Amino acid sequence: MDYDAGDVRCVCLAGEEILRRIYVVFQDRNWTARPWRIESEEIDDRGDSFEIRLSARGSFDAEHFAWTAAITGTSDGTLTYAIDGHTTEPFLRNRLGICVLHPMAGFAGRECTVTHPDGTTTLSAFPDAISPHQPFMDVAAMTWPVSGGLARLDFAGEVFETEDHRNWSDASYKTYCTPIALPFPAKVHPGDQVRQAVTLTLQDVPLTAPSPVATGPVAITVDDDPTLLPSIGVHLTDQGWTEAEYADLRALGLGHLHADVDLDASDAFDRIQGAAARARRLDARLLLALHVTDQSTPDEAPAALTEAADVIDGVWIVHRDQKVTERAIADEWRSRLGPDLPWGIGTNLYFTELNRQPPDTAGLAWTTFSVNPQVHASDDRSVMQNTATLAVIACDVPRLSGATRVHVGPVTLKPRFNPNATDPESDVSNTDLPADVDARQSTAFAAAWAALAIRGLATPGTISAVSVFDDLGPKGLRARDDGATETVGTYPASDVLREVNRAVHMHPTTSDSPEVVDALVIDGPAGRRAIVINLSGIPQEARLHGAADAVIALEPHDVVIADLPGRTS
Repeated sequence: MDYDAGDVRCVCLAGEEILRRIYVVFQDRNWTARPWRIESEEIDDRGDSFEIRLSARGSFDAEHFAWTAAITGTSDGTLTYAIDGHTTEPFLRNRLGICVLHPMAGFAGRECTVTHPDGTTTLSAFPDAISPHQPFMDVAAMTWPVSGGLARLDFAGEVFETEDHRNWSDASYKTYCTPIALPFPAKVHPGDQVRQAVTLTLQDVPLTAPSPVATGPVAITVDDDPTLLPSIGVHLTDQGWTEAEYADLRALGLGHLHADVDLDASDAFDRIQGAAARARRLDARLLLALHVTDQSTPDEAPAALTEAADVIDGVWIVHRDQKVTERAIADEWRSRLGPDLPWGIGTNLYFTELNRQPPDTAGLAWTTFSVNPQVHASDDRSVMQNTATLAVIACDVPRLSGATRVHVGPVTLKPRFNPNATDPESDVSNTDLPADVDARQSTAFAAAWAALAIRGLATPGTISAVSVFDDLGPKGLRARDDGATETVGTYPASDVLREVNRAVHMHPTTSDSPEVVDALVIDGPAGRRAIVINLSGIPQEARLHGAADAVIALEPHDVVIADLPGRTS
């Protein structure tokens, strides 16, 4: 297992990951996860056993809440994570306590026996198709097969339940407290004790020494059977482009622009026309999300859409008071704005909303939803791990989208807004930047994430269009021209989009160490290329084999674009 600042990660048995993460969470009244400050940490590693003791303090509403943890591992493979917390001032919480993440890979469909607080048991399984609702309820313990034996988790101090985290693109299932059916937010008072524990035990499992750490190049298998790449575009911001900004965007060869237009705004006509003009200028198509309320009137929108029809590839209604726009609402607006346009339906939120409210897609052209990797966690490791879930979502979405094409976007590093905030005024950012802006946007990290996200979404061949990041600005592919500097460089993510848009096909890849080195392999008229990513802080080598044969050297946290020999498709 790995230990990182209060978190237990990647618990493995005989090379198989059996737990992804154990950690402590505080989510405030807006469901925003707030960071902990680790105040002390002692690690006693005895080789065949260990003990970690730490103390931590909360932030924001929970700044007066302090907790200690004892994390122990014994020579028979037993792992215990126990916490004891209290506060000196009252505060509100939606969730407070231990969470356990179960890995996605290899667990879909795996049998699991759930023990309930009254001692009864239920034989179930980790969901294969992404479950819209909690698969396991009233959890006191859970047991599942591993390596010829059984792993068992026992929970104490709270009642737990499990949700399918893949709904929000997390690469896991999550077992958490307190049950979501109970009222929230709840007040934590001085004198309240938050005492919880989770214990992992192994039954009938032969304990062996860990496999030696592999040396040499990371092996990446490149599949011989390519899939067609989706149209790759960007989300259009309202501000116009300078000539230099336009030149940089044109060089990307974007397949489309994705624009949001508020039909209640006085300049809705101009926004539609402006978006269409910019799409024409880039020789790109236009996808339009039209935002409405029950009181909205179309005014000049029909005329604007008629004038832009030559460049519009898709259009859908986003009702501000509905997580998934009702078909009756979509049809009403379709008849008012132009029934011959390529209409779609869906959500401005996450896949989970589609999963919980499957839309009626009959006779429509598109189904749409958005993606970001930080609904629940923001650390580098979790964000990169979550790219693997996008292939699972892309495999699952056809049961909801029917015969329509599927658009995924906006695709952003951070959530664009908090759809679950009960007190938006108090939902301030955890950092000095706005809550929707990630400091990593301008770095190679965003380029690496974009490459792996595109690979995941493209792997099953079910996604037709992906809108990756904003065009420009702090969430985009380039800083805005502000006159402060003579030249403004594009961000590394723009290199990824340019390479993908030069290609036609993608070859699925499998890395034997995906948290160390991974790759996106593409080909087309410009030849076959690999975007190879070093996710570690030390130099690495990647050995590509299968549909490509190459050894590529990588500096720490490097993103390398390399030409590959081989037939193009």
